[in-house]
Amino acid sequence: MKITCPKCRSFFSAVRKAGNNFLATEKKGRKLEEAIKRISKVAPIEKYQRAYDVIKRNIDRPGWFQSTEEIMTALELVRKGLKIRHQVKIFNYSIDFVIPEYKVALEIDGRPFHGKDHADKQRKRDEVIIWKLGEDWEIIHIDTDNINANVTKLVPAIKAVLKSRKKTSL
Repeated sequence: MKITCPKCRSFFSAVRKAGNNFLATEKKGRKLEEAIKRISKVAPIEKYQRAYDVIKRNIDRPGWFQSTEEIMTALELVRKGLKIRHQVKIFNYSIDFVIPEYKVALEIDGRPFHGKDHADKQRKRDEVIIWKLGEDWEIIHIDTDNINANVTKLVPAIKAVLKSRKKTSL
């Protein structure tokens, strides 16, 4: 159906956008519930109430929380009391999480981000991000399988990676 009246076109466009936003928020809400379900298999879920409230308040932000694993990661980082920034833009790139306290750019990578083809692009991307953030920053890539296995090990794993990299750079 072609709408020629500018006012009608504007109205229908706004209705379509509102509907799309509602569907996106509803889908993210289901991902949040799935994240809670997965976490409850490895940790007492009551410890996540404050984190859940924070994430729930921000669930409908465009571009945020694109996967269940990103939501699980956010829940764990907030539960641990870390100040985080999500979907940070650096030039044409978007970083899943920035943890300023640790000087870490954290990427949650699913299966499509593995393989030889992607490794070269990822290395170049990481170099640009480090150039922008500063040489004292680290980029850490965590596989979604590790998040799903036991997200409570995330912060200790980040600390271990940082400690390991500091030793090798000396």
